[in-house]
Amino acid sequence: MITIGFYGAAKEAAMWQRTLAELVPDCQVVDLLSDRGRMCDVALVWAPPPNAFAGLPNLKAIILQGQGVDHMMADETAPRDVPLIRLVDPDMSDALSHWAILNALDFWRNGQHYRDQQQQRKWTPLPQRRSRGGIVGVMGVGAIGSVIAGRFAALGFHVRGWARTPRILDGVDIFAGMEGLDAFADGAEIIVSVLPLTPQTTAIMNKDFFGRLAKGAFIINGGRGPQIDDDHLLAALDSGQVGGAALDVFRSEPLPADHAFWSHPKISVWPHVAAQTNPATAARQVADAITAVMAGKEPANRVDWSRGY
Repeated sequence: MITIGFYGAAKEAAMWQRTLAELVPDCQVVDLLSDRGRMCDVALVWAPPPNAFAGLPNLKAIILQGQGVDHMMADETAPRDVPLIRLVDPDMSDALSHWAILNALDFWRNGQHYRDQQQQRKWTPLPQRRSRGGIVGVMGVGAIGSVIAGRFAALGFHVRGWARTPRILDGVDIFAGMEGLDAFADGAEIIVSVLPLTPQTTAIMNKDFFGRLAKGAFIINGGRGPQIDDDHLLAALDSGQVGGAALDVFRSEPLPADHAFWSHPKISVWPHVAAQTNPATAARQVADAITAVMAGKEPANRVDWSRGY
């Protein structure tokens, strides 16, 4: 019997049990913090509390229910001597690309303006932006970002990608490292961030960054909240340098009720729903990770603690 210690939404534990049971013979999903969870072989978690992994004598791996690992990096009690495995689910890539394109096209075609006009019963057409060649910059062109970049290119946008190190991606101009960030940002009209959170990417979207974008540019953040300097974004929106923002992630979640983002007319607040984990599509990857670690093999998508992702 393989025991999987689960930490996450209680209603999802049963779904994971059903989907994993078909792929991992003789497994049971139990509450990580229960007595049975203390004897788990593998932990399947999202944002566990500090010391959640203390006193787990059989623990062979920690598998995350998503791609983000910043909460684990910040947890000094999390063990560094067992594999930490992040989820790279194609369904999440599809979902996040849909969300990014939805918000980008709504901005590009002045959706908010026309919704406001409808409420006021006004008929005031705006000049249409060009249908091809708009500059979209995708920050983070890994498993998710490469899908997003490719789909924007297919829609006729001129796509730039920014990555930690150089790489090749068909139809995308790649800029690498902090030395390439300014050129990446210069004149960009839409920015989509799906970056992991590291010391290098914290507050990477700040006053200087916003100032390099095209006047009235649109910001889409599906990466991590601390990558945006909140005060700098608000100032850029109020000055008109940034024309709007769609935000799915925030420095503090849930977003505090008194935060200025809630009431700002140029900000669309999404409650971290751009790409949600679907056990039905992610189960195969989780099952493969469990099979690998139980056999003493190296699992795919293992996190490098030194890089932060």
